[in-house]
Amino acid sequence: MKRGYLNPQAEGYLLEAKACKKVCKELQHIVEKLQRVVDREQAARQKEFETAVQYQREEDIQEDYGWGILSEAQYVRYLEMFRDGQTALENAPPTVAETSLKIMRRILSDIAEEQREWEFSALTPAQQREEIERAAVSQRAWKQKIAEIRKRRGLVGANQAALSGNSENKMQEAFNG
Repeated sequence: MKRGYLNPQAEGYLLEAKACKKVCKELQHIVEKLQRVVDREQAARQKEFETAVQYQREEDIQEDYGWGILSEAQYVRYLEMFRDGQTALENAPPTVAETSLKIMRRILSDIAEEQREWEFSALTPAQQREEIERAAVSQRAWKQKIAEIRKRRGLVGANQAALSGNSENKMQEAFNG
């Protein structure tokens, strides 16, 4: 049974929300596709890194470049990876696919937020107040949970510091004694 609204404006809001939901679904497919591309790029960089670190010396890389085994771009990347090690892989500049993925996720997030706003606008004023109160209660519970976790982590950190301090004192006494 289709829900009838006395307020024609609310039906328009729900139509906008449905359209946002459809766009989000399509964008999610694009995000998944871009994620696969990024994963393949990262795997290729990892493989290239593993190849570069197999060289024993920079001269070996230069020799392969001289014989035409490596392209100039590969030569430059291999030297960088050979010299910098794992940090060269971790600090590599983002690729076009990675940047595209970041942009698509931001757009997807914005449209999902807009969908929630349209759905909220379709509610009656009483329903809106109820939703605001529910969200406030949920946010307070979340903040309380985070505070508990931080408190536990603080206690764990203090206990570890005390334990390491005690072991250092015992070691110092054994050394001096």
